[in-house]
Amino acid sequence: MGRPVLEHDVPADAPPRDQVVDRLTVLLTRMLRPDAPVTEQTQLMDDLGLSSSLGLELLLALEDELEIQIDVEELDEDRMATLGDLADYITANSTPR
Repeated sequence: MGRPVLEHDVPADAPPRDQVVDRLTVLLTRMLRPDAPVTEQTQLMDDLGLSSSLGLELLLALEDELEIQIDVEELDEDRMATLGDLADYITANSTPR
């Protein structure tokens, strides 16, 4: 697992983490129609079967909804194991458009 995101790690103009979690939850539910509720602890690949192509589609949809640009250069499977991990990464690595 990655290290926790600390408040001073988050850009001042980043979207609030709870907003990122909310939008990710809605998008994942809409895209994948999972049997169980999606939470911050949901394993994106193991529980939901999220593929790399669907992951990219998810990030692009989130960028459009929140009007942000996500820096994906450092993004790998470890940083998106769970919805909470991905929300941490996006909050720390995004800028407004």
